[in-house]
Amino acid sequence: MNTDVIIKVTRIKNRYHSRLIAEGVAVREMACVNKCDIGWISREMLRWYDKLGGVSKFAAAARVRQRGKPIGKVWYCKQLKAKDSSLR
Repeated sequence: MNTDVIIKVTRIKNRYHSRLIAEGVAVREMACVNKCDIGWISREMLRWYDKLGGVSKFAAAARVRQRGKPIGKVWYCKQLKAKDSSLR
């Protein structure tokens, strides 16, 4: 079975938020400061999606090892959730 995987990027305040959407549900989210890091965080999300059992040719292609590191600050899903809960 091959699921449809979509990456949607949105600018919120001073960050670029990238969401991995599989079967219409947001599975993962990451954010970065620099626009040039959007590709890096998208590949990182797809790589982990494939590692944790997600089935998609698009995600499987992202399993290639990441080269280099992001230029600016990157927030992972867990960090974004912690920051949102502290605001409430």
